[in-house]
Amino acid sequence: MEHVDITLTGVANVKITKNVTLPKSEAEKLLSDDGKIQALLTRHNPIEVKSWGHVFGEKQREFTITKPEPGYSCANHFCGWVGIESDKAEVEKPGGSVSTCPECGGSKFYTFQRVVPRG
Repeated sequence: MEHVDITLTGVANVKITKNVTLPKSEAEKLLSDDGKIQALLTRHNPIEVKSWGHVFGEKQREFTITKPEPGYSCANHFCGWVGIESDKAEVEKPGGSVSTCPECGGSKFYTFQRVVPRG
């Protein structure tokens, strides 16, 4: 049985929708530039666009990504306290205030990325 490779081509109007998350300043630039919108819509799609009709974009929502506050654990291995900077106790000493463990009063801590509440 013989096989033949063929190529099929058709011209059609298509609608492409993509949702992307960008910083607000970049989103404003993208929404004001039809060429950038067109490039983003066709990126990673095997589509050759012959002509564009109406091109538009809209903001879905605005939000802020905040970096989580780092976590601390008391360096006294008998203590086990874990918390964030605002949870530490402040003790006044002759050179200024010092952050201490609210459980055992130690002043040495291990730092890690963040505290994840349980439950």
